[in-house]
Amino acid sequence: MASLLHLPFIFLITFLLISPAISHNCWSQSFSNNTHFDNCTHLPSLKSSFHWTYNSTKSTLSFAFIAPLASSDGWISWGINPITPAMIGTQCLIAFKVPNGSIVIKTYDLTSYNSITHTNKLFFTVLDSKAEYSNGVMRIFATLVLPANMTAVNHVWQVGPAVKDDMPVVHKFDPDNLKSKDTLNLATSSGGDGKNTTAPVSAGGDGQSGNKTGGSSRIWNNDASFYVFAMFLGVLFL
Repeated sequence: MASLLHLPFIFLITFLLISPAISHNCWSQSFSNNTHFDNCTHLPSLKSSFHWTYNSTKSTLSFAFIAPLASSDGWISWGINPITPAMIGTQCLIAFKVPNGSIVIKTYDLTSYNSITHTNKLFFTVLDSKAEYSNGVMRIFATLVLPANMTAVNHVWQVGPAVKDDMPVVHKFDPDNLKSKDTLNLATSSGGDGKNTTAPVSAGGDGQSGNKTGGSSRIWNNDASFYVFAMFLGVLFL
């Protein structure tokens, strides 16, 4: 049994282990309008997260992408590369503030590291989209219609410093920026009839917004389970 002298140390371990589990897992995030998603993941770069529901019957992907801005005048983007998980060739939605203070979402083609083109000709269809901003964090909500029988998407996300004449200024080429790409398996996370399988969470703060969507997602991440287990072992061996 741990002595009373060990109690401060135990409390310190508890705080250090559980605090990261709470702050770094996407299940703790909540959105306005009480919308929620079937799945979420803490993305491996740019302190971002991705929440989504895939309806295999309708081939629709509803999602929320969340990331802190690189600067107060910055932008965030999420997109799909139809060929490979790489930045070049990605078609994306980019959210940013315009001079009147509102937030817009526009679609772009990334043709090279130094060239981006505004386009509405995408291989997917955007049914609806919305962006929100609060406390230095921007969120993109959208519902896309993907090509039929698509089982996975190569998704690419990014943040940048500014926007000039409706064109995003090039982002940094730090390691965190360059590894912001992955493959999302839709087949193992299908919502089928589109009904959400996770319990709804009460709505969070509002912030600035533009267009249409919102939500919350709750999943107990394996990382959190690891931290709790590690805390248990630490206490056991004291």
